[in-house]
Amino acid sequence: MSPTDLRVPDQSEKPEQSDAPVAPAAEQPAKKAAAPRLYALDALRVIAAVAVLLFHFAGIDKATDVNWGENPRHLFPELFPFAKYGSYGVQLFFIISGFVICLSAWGRTPGQFIKARFLRLFPAYWFSVIVGVLVWRLLPEDVRPTPTISDSLTNLTMFQVPMNVPHIVGAYWTLWIELCFYLVFLVVLMKEINYQRVYVFSWVWLLASVIAQHKATGLPIASTIAPAMSTALFVSGIAMYLIYRFGPDLKLWLLLGGSWLIMQSDLMEHAVNLRDNRGFDRDPWVVLALVTSFYLIVLLIALHKLDWLNWRWLATAGALVYPLYLLHEELGWAMIRELYGPLGAWATLGTTIGVLLVLSWLVHRFVEQPSVRWLKKRL
Repeated sequence: MSPTDLRVPDQSEKPEQSDAPVAPAAEQPAKKAAAPRLYALDALRVIAAVAVLLFHFAGIDKATDVNWGENPRHLFPELFPFAKYGSYGVQLFFIISGFVICLSAWGRTPGQFIKARFLRLFPAYWFSVIVGVLVWRLLPEDVRPTPTISDSLTNLTMFQVPMNVPHIVGAYWTLWIELCFYLVFLVVLMKEINYQRVYVFSWVWLLASVIAQHKATGLPIASTIAPAMSTALFVSGIAMYLIYRFGPDLKLWLLLGGSWLIMQSDLMEHAVNLRDNRGFDRDPWVVLALVTSFYLIVLLIALHKLDWLNWRWLATAGALVYPLYLLHEELGWAMIRELYGPLGAWATLGTTIGVLLVLSWLVHRFVEQPSVRWLKKRL
């Protein structure tokens, strides 16, 4: 998300309430330049990124054996009980994405929306693919096979999932889900966006995700454009954005409640499977409580209860989240393999996180910003 993605319309632009049964559909596009910034969403994005990072480095008691050479459960006994739940920062990302993409699409044409998403996603992503390839080639591990040159080139498209090509960086799996969300959301932008179009789209997409889970449907493409759980999370974010923009009403509470009910079913099934079949030491009820708390916090933002949070440094911190997410996994694990022997566990963890934060700022400052300016002039 770019800094402008988190700007929201002035609430003076909200349509007046009426007794008409139809939701406000003729609203004029907001002027983004004068809009306030949602610093609370920046804060949540930072929390989600840190949670995922700590999960990868100190919360997986199997996969990180490869990198530490020891079980992080024993290396970080105080941190592990919390870090093992850090993977659910991805669920928070998806809720925020539903909120912000709906926000940033308002008043844009499909072409403007595609251009904005392309500029936001690809410059830093391409750089991270290059870094990932260099890490695999210069600091290889002995467990996983090194990606081929062809697979590495295919990763530059971000379409490696449908092309059956492995990710250079494991965290890329979420980008494919985000990309599908953007493509599906284009349906809303085929005509001028308004409350009613977004509301109907949300219900149709949510129900499609439920139908797609049934094996008898025989529609594999449906599970791609309406994946289980993540669709409910995106729709929840959209519902909360509509609450933010238009105020709460019964229709939006029903949409939010329906999306939560579908999400919790998929979430509990996923958490139980990880616990019983893959040996992850995580309580499914704690997982549900954690993700539900994400709903409540974003809902506080939607209800304007966190408008007072206006710490400007959060905007800078939020800008580092995307490069940090792209860089942290393979590069971070390579640093851990090299540093753990001479430095020890805690010093390695602190040094790795510190270096990644600095690199994320450098990527944002000297890769993202210049490349976006250059591409904007030529697209």
